[in-house]
Amino acid sequence: MRADELKQYHTFFTTPILAMGQSIPGESDLRINETATRARAGLLNVLSAVTMVILLVRPEWDPVIYVGPYVIFDMVMAAMFGLTPLSPSGLLGTAMTMHSKAIWKPIKPKRFAWSLGAIMGITCLTFRLLEMPDIWLFAVLGICFMLTWLEAVLGFCVGCWMHAKMFGCETCALD
Repeated sequence: MRADELKQYHTFFTTPILAMGQSIPGESDLRINETATRARAGLLNVLSAVTMVILLVRPEWDPVIYVGPYVIFDMVMAAMFGLTPLSPSGLLGTAMTMHSKAIWKPIKPKRFAWSLGAIMGITCLTFRLLEMPDIWLFAVLGICFMLTWLEAVLGFCVGCWMHAKMFGCETCALD
């Protein structure tokens, strides 16, 4: 069966349930929907931008205390179970792209990238809780903003690229 003849299998729930990705006929490994992943990255990009703006305009609101745990939870759930059903941003990104063509990619690079994203979230929250200078916090937030922008707008996942360089994964090659 040719790839263009395959059913899209674009659903909220993976098969098997709570798997990191979707089982696609003709593929040996589980896959993840790159279209939904990019939508999720766009949502997280907006969240990082709003966080930086609030920190500049109203620093007394301290959004990092609220946004940090959300991002950490979202990244950990995505790294463990994929975009759905436990990642809030993954659910919304999947819902936003339900009528778009699914592009299936390997899951291992995304798991690696999302683990790095969780570390970035932990770093932001730690910097805030330890009352580090704001420049450190803005540096990490700026990196988060840039990485999510690259994924959402250009479709370039830096974590996936790092995974390919570190582990030499041929199936991880960018299309």
